[in-house]
Amino acid sequence: MSGLDRGRIEKHYAEVCERVHLPKDLYELSVEQENRKSKLLFQKSHYRKGKYIERFGKNIIVTDHMDWTTDEIVKASLDRYMVAKAFRQAKDDDLASILPLRHWTDGKIRCHILTCVAVLTYLRIIESRLNRAGLKVSAATAIKQMERLHSCLYWTTKKGNPARLIEEPTEIQTKIIKAFGYKLESGVLQRSN
Repeated sequence: MSGLDRGRIEKHYAEVCERVHLPKDLYELSVEQENRKSKLLFQKSHYRKGKYIERFGKNIIVTDHMDWTTDEIVKASLDRYMVAKAFRQAKDDDLASILPLRHWTDGKIRCHILTCVAVLTYLRIIESRLNRAGLKVSAATAIKQMERLHSCLYWTTKKGNPARLIEEPTEIQTKIIKAFGYKLESGVLQRSN
Protein backbone atom coordinates (compact mmCIF):
# COMPACT_ATOMS: atom_id res chain seq x y z
CA MET A 1 0.00 0.00 0.00
CA SER A 2 1.48 3.34 -0.95
CA GLY A 3 1.86 6.30 1.39
CA LEU A 4 -0.90 8.05 -0.55
CA ASP A 5 -3.36 5.21 0.15
CA ARG A 6 -2.42 5.20 3.84
CA GLY A 7 -2.90 8.96 3.97
CA ARG A 8 -6.34 8.62 2.37
CA ILE A 9 -7.31 5.93 4.88
CA GLU A 10 -6.12 8.03 7.83
CA LYS A 11 -7.98 11.06 6.46
CA HIS A 12 -11.16 9.00 6.05
CA TYR A 13 -10.76 7.63 9.59
CA ALA A 14 -10.35 11.18 10.98
CA GLU A 15 -13.47 12.36 9.11
CA VAL A 16 -15.55 9.45 10.43
CA CYS A 17 -14.34 10.10 13.99
CA GLU A 18 -15.27 13.76 13.67
CA ARG A 19 -18.70 12.92 12.25
CA VAL A 20 -19.55 10.56 15.13
CA HIS A 21 -17.84 12.80 17.74
CA LEU A 22 -15.14 10.31 18.74
CA PRO A 23 -11.57 11.31 19.58
CA LYS A 24 -9.15 10.23 16.84
CA ASP A 25 -6.72 8.63 19.28
CA LEU A 26 -9.07 5.98 20.74
CA TYR A 27 -7.88 3.49 18.11
CA GLU A 28 -4.41 2.76 16.81
CA LEU A 29 -4.27 2.25 13.03
CA SER A 30 -1.68 0.16 11.24
CA VAL A 31 -1.32 -1.20 7.73
CA GLU A 32 0.44 -4.53 7.16
CA GLN A 33 1.42 -6.36 4.00
CA GLU A 34 0.47 -10.02 3.79
CA ASN A 35 0.89 -12.04 0.58
CA ARG A 36 1.21 -8.82 -1.41
CA LYS A 37 -2.11 -7.59 -0.05
CA SER A 38 -2.57 -4.67 2.29
CA LYS A 39 -4.40 -5.26 5.51
CA LEU A 40 -5.77 -2.45 7.67
CA LEU A 41 -5.57 -3.23 11.37
CA PHE A 42 -6.82 -1.17 14.21
CA GLN A 43 -7.10 -1.82 17.88
CA LYS A 44 -8.57 0.02 20.78
CA SER A 45 -6.14 2.07 22.84
CA HIS A 46 -7.15 1.05 26.35
CA TYR A 47 -4.91 3.71 27.86
CA ARG A 48 -6.55 6.57 25.88
CA LYS A 49 -10.03 5.11 26.50
CA GLY A 50 -9.33 5.04 30.25
CA LYS A 51 -8.17 8.67 30.16
CA TYR A 52 -11.36 9.79 28.37
CA ILE A 53 -13.55 7.86 30.81
CA GLU A 54 -11.75 9.52 33.75
CA ARG A 55 -12.55 12.95 32.27
CA PHE A 56 -16.15 12.11 31.37
CA GLY A 57 -18.57 14.50 33.07
CA LYS A 58 -15.81 16.83 34.24
CA ASN A 59 -15.10 20.36 33.08
CA ILE A 60 -11.73 21.94 32.61
CA ILE A 61 -11.91 25.63 33.44
CA VAL A 62 -9.32 27.90 31.84
CA THR A 63 -9.03 31.42 33.25
CA ASP A 64 -6.72 34.41 33.25
CA HIS A 65 -7.98 35.61 36.65
CA MET A 66 -5.00 34.48 38.70
CA ASP A 67 -6.07 36.66 41.65
CA TRP A 68 -9.47 34.88 42.02
CA THR A 69 -10.04 32.04 44.48
CA THR A 70 -11.05 28.62 43.20
CA ASP A 71 -14.59 29.21 44.50
CA GLU A 72 -14.88 32.49 42.58
CA ILE A 73 -13.68 30.85 39.36
CA VAL A 74 -16.11 27.94 39.70
CA LYS A 75 -19.02 30.30 40.52
CA ALA A 76 -18.25 32.46 37.47
CA SER A 77 -18.13 29.32 35.32
CA LEU A 78 -21.47 28.10 36.68
CA ASP A 79 -23.07 31.52 36.10
CA ARG A 80 -22.35 31.35 32.38
CA TYR A 81 -25.27 28.95 31.98
CA MET A 82 -27.55 31.99 32.08
CA VAL A 83 -25.93 33.40 28.95
CA ALA A 84 -26.13 30.04 27.18
CA LYS A 85 -29.76 29.74 28.25
CA ALA A 86 -30.56 33.19 26.82
CA PHE A 87 -29.00 32.18 23.48
CA ARG A 88 -31.11 28.98 23.46
CA GLN A 89 -34.22 31.05 24.19
CA ALA A 90 -33.34 33.39 21.33
CA LYS A 91 -33.59 30.36 19.03
CA ASP A 92 -36.88 29.13 20.57
CA ASP A 93 -39.77 29.61 18.16
CA ASP A 94 -42.31 29.90 20.98
CA LEU A 95 -40.66 32.59 23.10
CA ALA A 96 -38.19 34.96 21.46
CA SER A 97 -37.01 33.72 18.10
CA ILE A 98 -34.49 36.03 16.46
CA LEU A 99 -34.21 33.72 13.47
CA PRO A 100 -35.60 33.42 10.89
CA LEU A 101 -35.56 37.12 10.09
CA ARG A 102 -38.49 37.88 7.84
CA HIS A 103 -37.71 41.56 7.36
CA TRP A 104 -35.82 43.36 4.62
CA THR A 105 -35.26 46.91 5.80
CA ASP A 106 -32.70 47.91 8.41
CA GLY A 107 -35.32 49.62 10.56
CA LYS A 108 -37.58 46.58 10.70
CA ILE A 109 -34.63 44.25 11.41
CA ARG A 110 -33.51 46.49 14.30
CA CYS A 111 -37.08 46.63 15.60
CA HIS A 112 -37.37 42.82 15.44
CA ILE A 113 -34.08 42.31 17.31
CA LEU A 114 -35.02 44.96 19.91
CA THR A 115 -38.34 43.19 20.46
CA CYS A 116 -36.53 39.86 20.96
CA VAL A 117 -34.13 41.44 23.47
CA ALA A 118 -37.11 42.97 25.31
CA VAL A 119 -38.79 39.55 25.42
CA LEU A 120 -35.61 37.95 26.81
CA THR A 121 -35.49 40.70 29.45
CA TYR A 122 -39.11 40.07 30.45
CA LEU A 123 -38.48 36.33 30.61
CA ARG A 124 -35.56 36.97 32.97
CA ILE A 125 -37.77 39.24 35.12
CA ILE A 126 -40.39 36.47 35.27
CA GLU A 127 -37.75 33.96 36.40
CA SER A 128 -36.40 36.38 39.02
CA ARG A 129 -39.88 36.93 40.45
CA LEU A 130 -40.54 33.19 40.52
CA ASN A 131 -37.17 32.54 42.21
CA ARG A 132 -37.90 35.15 44.89
CA ALA A 133 -41.17 33.32 45.60
CA GLY A 134 -39.23 30.06 46.02
CA LEU A 135 -40.22 28.54 42.66
CA LYS A 136 -37.27 27.06 40.79
CA VAL A 137 -38.91 26.91 37.35
CA SER A 138 -37.97 28.54 34.08
CA ALA A 139 -40.09 31.25 32.46
CA ALA A 140 -40.90 28.84 29.62
CA THR A 141 -42.22 26.25 32.10
CA ALA A 142 -44.29 28.88 33.92
CA ILE A 143 -45.77 30.12 30.65
CA LYS A 144 -46.66 26.58 29.58
CA GLN A 145 -48.29 25.95 32.95
CA MET A 146 -50.35 29.13 32.76
CA GLU A 147 -51.44 28.37 29.17
CA ARG A 148 -53.22 25.33 30.60
CA LEU A 149 -55.26 27.47 33.02
CA HIS A 150 -58.61 27.98 31.28
CA SER A 151 -61.38 30.48 31.84
CA CYS A 152 -64.94 30.85 30.66
CA LEU A 153 -67.50 33.63 30.25
CA TYR A 154 -70.93 33.39 31.85
CA TRP A 155 -73.98 35.61 32.05
CA THR A 156 -76.01 35.99 35.21
CA THR A 157 -78.81 37.96 33.52
CA LYS A 158 -79.90 38.20 29.95
CA LYS A 159 -78.94 41.87 29.56
CA GLY A 160 -75.82 42.09 31.74
CA ASN A 161 -72.21 41.91 30.68
CA PRO A 162 -70.56 38.51 30.91
CA ALA A 163 -68.26 37.69 33.82
CA ARG A 164 -65.09 35.61 33.55
CA LEU A 165 -64.45 32.62 35.79
CA ILE A 166 -61.11 30.84 35.98
CA GLU A 167 -60.99 27.09 36.49
CA GLU A 168 -59.43 25.62 39.61
CA PRO A 169 -55.63 25.99 39.19
CA THR A 170 -53.13 23.24 39.88
CA GLU A 171 -50.67 23.59 42.75
CA ILE A 172 -47.92 25.02 40.53
CA GLN A 173 -50.35 27.41 38.83
CA THR A 174 -51.48 28.65 42.24
CA LYS A 175 -47.86 29.29 43.26
CA ILE A 176 -47.18 31.17 40.01
CA ILE A 177 -50.30 33.32 40.49
CA LYS A 178 -49.22 34.05 44.08
CA ALA A 179 -45.65 34.91 42.98
CA PHE A 180 -47.07 37.74 40.87
CA GLY A 181 -49.22 39.13 43.69
CA TYR A 182 -52.61 37.67 42.79
CA LYS A 183 -55.04 35.19 44.30
CA LEU A 184 -58.08 33.34 43.06
CA GLU A 185 -61.35 33.76 44.97
CA SER A 186 -64.50 32.03 43.71
CA GLY A 187 -62.95 31.68 40.27
CA VAL A 188 -62.10 35.41 40.00
CA LEU A 189 -58.50 36.64 39.80
CA GLN A 190 -57.84 39.38 42.38
CA ARG A 191 -54.86 41.33 43.67
CA SER A 192 -53.43 40.06 46.97
CA ASN A 193 -53.27 42.52 49.85
